[in-house]
Parts: sequence; C-alpha cells; structure tokens
Amino acid sequence: MRNCSHKVGAILLVLVCAMTANANKNRKQDTNREELKVETFPIPAPVRYELTRQVGAGRLVKAQEGKPGAIIRTYQVSYEDGKPHKKQVKEERQDPVPTVFYMGKAGNGWQPSRGDFIRHRVLTMSATAYDPSPETIGPGATGRTRMGYVATRGMVAVDPRVIPLGSLVFVEGYGIALACDTGGAIKGNRIDLCYASKSVADAFGRKKVRVHILKTPR
Repeated sequence: MRNCSHKVGAILLVLVCAMTANANKNRKQDTNREELKVETFPIPAPVRYELTRQVGAGRLVKAQEGKPGAIIRTYQVSYEDGKPHKKQVKEERQDPVPTVFYMGKAGNGWQPSRGDFIRHRVLTMSATAYDPSPETIGPGATGRTRMGYVATRGMVAVDPRVIPLGSLVFVEGYGIALACDTGGAIKGNRIDLCYASKSVADAFGRKKVRVHILKTPR
C-alpha cells in the first residue's frame, strides 16, 4: 500500500507540473501576441450659409441636412510581455457633409461683398430698432456709426463685449448686417437694428431674435 501511495503521489506531481507548464505557456502566449485595433475620430459637420434671393428677405431656410464625417485609423498592436506597441497601418477619411442654410437677401441697404459664410455661433438676443435721423438720435447725430459708416439698413449696434465690432451677422427676420455701431443702452445681450424709416423703426418695438454670427471661409 505504501508503494502504491508513492506511485499515486508521483503521478499527481507529474500532472501538477504539466498543468503548471501549460498555464505558463498559455500566459506567455497571451502576453506576446498581435492584434488589429480600429479607432474612429468623428469630424463634426460644418454649418454654411449662402446669401440668395431664392428665399424672402430676412428669412433663413435649411437647404441641406449635414452629416458628420470621420477619420478611421487601423493599428497593428503587438504585445511583448504584456506591453503594447502600436503601429498605424491604415487611415481612411470620410468627409463630412455640411449643413447649408439659405439667407434671404434684402433688396436695399448694406450688402456684403461675398455671399457664402460659415457659422461662428448663434445667440438669442433682445432686439430694438432705430433710424439715424436727428429726430430720433438727437441734434448731435452725425448719421454715421461708431466705425464711421453711413448708418443705413443693414447696420446694427451691439455691445462689443458680446459681438465684436466688424462682425458679420444674420438677424432672423431682418437680414444680414454689419455690427458697426454702439449705443448707451445697448449693453449685454442686446442688439439695435437700423432702419431707413422712422415709422418702421418705431413699429418694431422690442422682440427676441436669433442672431447668427458669421465667419468667412478660409
């Protein structure tokens, strides 16, 4: 019986050693391997604006729905003792489709020299209106804006801390404009729209408007 026990113990020891060796082999294979890894980096869809007479003055109409793009990179990852080493083997680019808005072009007043823009940001602002006559502004009125332009429709007064002077904007319901004037009461999230007619400016009152701040494409 004693010899039998010794034989059983020896067999068990051999089995344990074999299992340990196999586990170590599998562990080594697991820490020394190769695999492909794919990473996707989204590209947001840009927003473009086009000035056109196809829609009414001051109107904004979505002409095309955008679609985001992506950069897809494939890497070969090698593991040595569990430490990854990454090597890029392929890169694909899916260009985004821009969202396009048509801006209604007014028939009178100031107009920019170009007709296509991209979005910088959009604000909801409190809007009032004025006309540049001395009767409205006062006896010292020069009829010119803070930047020296002759005040006319398409010129708007802003707080430069909110919208920098010289910015191009599109005011829904009003049209494209140049932020080129300021006013003592125009502070914070306010905008004052210039009209050539005193009666039109007086009838405007005060209302909330969406203001699209534009940039020219590079």
